[in-house]
Amino acid sequence: MSSGAESVAGPRASSWSPGAAWPSVQIALGIGLVVLGLQRQDPLALLLTGLAALILIPTGVSQLLRRPRLEVVDDSLAIKKLSGTLFVPKEEIVEVRALGMTRWGARQHMMRLEYVDDRGREQLDVFTRTDLGTDPRDVVDTLTGLGFPAQSTGD
Repeated sequence: MSSGAESVAGPRASSWSPGAAWPSVQIALGIGLVVLGLQRQDPLALLLTGLAALILIPTGVSQLLRRPRLEVVDDSLAIKKLSGTLFVPKEEIVEVRALGMTRWGARQHMMRLEYVDDRGREQLDVFTRTDLGTDPRDVVDTLTGLGFPAQSTGD
């Protein structure tokens, strides 16, 4: 997790990603559940722990593989996806916006990123605190400071 503005030496790279601790815990829990299911020697226990592991392990691996999730590289935005890293030039960014939603009485903040991909299609990605490892509003502020087109909505 880092955010950057300009330093005395020049522009500093900015990148955002979730921590590595939680995905590692997910993988360890998944492996532990499989071991527990095998030790019980009960088909139902193995099925249930196997299903839980089938969710936990790929989710943890996916989060680890997509680090850093978002990064500013040479006036482009690098978006890490499972299929690889997508580089979107600043000119192709339509809008970066902070969104706030209330769910179950709690306020959740997200970042909406709208851009045109290399095939000329409009794309929309939504990032949460879990994706970025920090408050999405701070990411929007940093991107705005770096010259990306942004619009901020209310809290």
